[in-house]
Amino acid sequence: IKSLIPTNRIIWCPFDTDDSSIVIALKREGYQVVNTHIDTGGDFFETEVECSCIISNPPFQNRTKIFKRLYSFNKPFIMLQPTQAFNNQAYVQMLIENNEHIGFLCPEERMRFISDGKLRPRDTAFYSFWHCYKIGIKGFMKL
Repeated sequence: IKSLIPTNRIIWCPFDTDDSSIVIALKREGYQVVNTHIDTGGDFFETEVECSCIISNPPFQNRTKIFKRLYSFNKPFIMLQPTQAFNNQAYVQMLIENNEHIGFLCPEERMRFISDGKLRPRDTAFYSFWHCYKIGIKGFMKL
């Protein structure tokens, strides 16, 4: 990620807690991270944080509303999404409208997630990818 985002940047993780794998990994790499998860009193739709980039694993519900808000900031972002996102017509329309600034980071395998502080014992039932906006990635790129 350092080749895409210099470490002197502030990254907002609006849907993550302090013990989120994303927050921990970014801090370990030297990034200043601001997280405003609902557990800490944050509300993504009411909050705006001064930052250079937004990286998170947003909830799957309210996808259209979340991405409309993300695009309204006009800041680079990286959001984890399941392939089922392509079944959402509004989401696909936003991809078309912002096509020149969008890319996808695609893991080789299905991701494993952490629940209640523990790594789930098996892979998820769905494939996930990182939706990137204004990060300098075009098209699909293997992680």
